[in-house]
Amino acid sequence: MSPEVNSENVQKVRIGDKEFLVFKVVEDDIHELQEKIRKFAEDREWTNKLDDPRDYLLGIVEEVGEFRNFIKWLKDRETVDRMIKENYAEVEDLLGDIIWFVIMLANRCGIDIRKAINRTIKDNESRYPVELVKGKHTNVYAGGVDLKFKKTSGTVI
Repeated sequence: MSPEVNSENVQKVRIGDKEFLVFKVVEDDIHELQEKIRKFAEDREWTNKLDDPRDYLLGIVEEVGEFRNFIKWLKDRETVDRMIKENYAEVEDLLGDIIWFVIMLANRCGIDIRKAINRTIKDNESRYPVELVKGKHTNVYAGGVDLKFKKTSGTVI
């Protein structure tokens, strides 16, 4: 089932001189994807003996490493954007594979991705208050802020 295109569920994103339509994912879409992937794996009987979290984690690492190869050693954002644009289909495939492995791992662990994402959003709102991190990185060892560790700019709060 294809999502309906309207201004509420799609936005335009520009990478370099190319413009893309990006669909906003809502919680129901995430749940639907998780269930589709669960059924796909069950239909193939992959959820019994072949369902090992280590393999999913290795798959994630492998795909992230392949994506890294497109942008390693590149220093400026324009060059990174150009490389993504020039390799868009492959980058899209890699990200799809990463999300696939994450969802397979979530299914194996019995994690409802909607709940996990909502909890992470809530936690991150507490960890990174807008007034402290807007426009700044969050690496506490390099002067950033992360209230999870009660440190800011290398000083304990």
